[in-house]
Amino acid sequence: MLKKFFMCTLAMMLIFSLLLTGCSKKEKEPATNVEEPGTNNDNAKGDSTESEGELDFVKLTYYFANSPVEDLKRINDLANKTIKEKINAEVEYKLLDWSQYAQKLNLMISSGEPFDMAFCGSWGEMNYFQNAASGAFLPLDDLLDKYAPVSKSRVPDQIWDGVKVNGNIYGVVNYQVWGMANARGIQLRQDLVDEFGFDWKSIKKWEDITPYLAKVKEKYPDMVGMEYARDVDNFAGLPTIYGMDAVGDTKLVGWVKVGEDKVNVINQYKTDEYKEYLKVFRDWYQKGYIKKDAATQKDISADRKANRVAAIYANAIPDMVDMPELSTFTMMSMSPDKKSYTRRFTEPFISASAPSATVITIGANSKNPERAMKYIELVNTDDFLFNTLTWGEEHVDYERISDKQIKVLDDAPYKFNYNEWQMGQSYGRYWWDQNADVEMREKSLGIVYEYDKTAQASPVIGFVFNSEPVKTEIANCNTVLDKYLSALGSGTVDPDEVLPKFLKELDKAGAEKIIAEKQKQIDEWLKANGR
Repeated sequence: MLKKFFMCTLAMMLIFSLLLTGCSKKEKEPATNVEEPGTNNDNAKGDSTESEGELDFVKLTYYFANSPVEDLKRINDLANKTIKEKINAEVEYKLLDWSQYAQKLNLMISSGEPFDMAFCGSWGEMNYFQNAASGAFLPLDDLLDKYAPVSKSRVPDQIWDGVKVNGNIYGVVNYQVWGMANARGIQLRQDLVDEFGFDWKSIKKWEDITPYLAKVKEKYPDMVGMEYARDVDNFAGLPTIYGMDAVGDTKLVGWVKVGEDKVNVINQYKTDEYKEYLKVFRDWYQKGYIKKDAATQKDISADRKANRVAAIYANAIPDMVDMPELSTFTMMSMSPDKKSYTRRFTEPFISASAPSATVITIGANSKNPERAMKYIELVNTDDFLFNTLTWGEEHVDYERISDKQIKVLDDAPYKFNYNEWQMGQSYGRYWWDQNADVEMREKSLGIVYEYDKTAQASPVIGFVFNSEPVKTEIANCNTVLDKYLSALGSGTVDPDEVLPKFLKELDKAGAEKIIAEKQKQIDEWLKANGR
């Protein structure tokens, strides 16, 4: 399924960024005061680099999501050679399809099934904050300090604040080098835009792409016009587009509007912005611009790989108005054969949910949490290990073009589907051959880092919602959201008929109590911080 969300902003959403590549040694230092990391293993300091000869051998598990990955066992075995040598451990990479991942993770948590590490985030149905508050994950503060000092030092303090629950860190941030600020927008297939003569530069909101989608439907009726998936609802997963920001897990009731004098928590599903969104997507669904099974579809990778998707949401920073030359290498996510045009709807913004978009958690029932944290530090500082997991084996899955650039072989047995943001911090990763212009790449990163300096920040960045007082209401509301959200958000059902039922059931489930609790905690937090 989709994958580049979030990173950091995840990503959230994480999951479909234009900036699919890592940072070279010569790249500009991010404006977030993260020290430029070396890509030499000798740079890792602390207990994680001491001799491991006296450690008992252990086996670890890491659960993550992806569409099917061919030849994973070969790469798993290859990675374990490094892992065993460095920390006397082996890791079993437990891949689950995106369509099953959140359900499986939550089932393991509810049943108490042990696991060492699992990818998580505050988007979709993974519910990072709720699960952390319920005791599903271990607090990691001491483990980070002792066993992962480099991983911790790369991430600004304010981002660590964004993954704290009740004052403790529960997820190691997979901090990516494309910065904190996000802009949300649209990504359109360049060949179709050119064929139709569509004026993509004038796009400012969803409905502006309606003429483009109409042409796609007319000329290519079997193509997916606008992408939609349960895990990334184009409203619930993208509050920035609508001038709002989430407080805690993004789909849960209780957002704040940005730019107001007072921080007020509201039910985002009762806003005019949500009604307008539903109107647009219902119209698109009825006209066949959205797949008929969109409400139940979780894994969208098959359509992307087959180049059947004409438009997807994008983290469009910088977009191609900022930097027109991006057209030489911006690709539709997971479809490297098709270039795209990207246009942002919003100004760059640093959201409160960005830190929790892509994290690695350690299970509360893990028998080897210290070694798990040693592994996280290792994958973040050992470039060979990171690149092996994300690109495979040299001469088998890719060929090296230069020190930092590779070409993925057409017949590569191992295809990881550009999901490297689930595996760790991507500072030392290779550039793939589609991002061949190094000078352009550095220019784009410079724009991103400048936005980090100037972008408006969320009024609740650094605030972490304690869900414990309303955990019953949250569980009840999540049941209602699972029942209605995708059907409404994909345009599958008539909002005039279904939206009132949805809102009524949310209220019955305790939505207003959740909103009141969020408001109370935010008011206390603002007062305590002199705001």
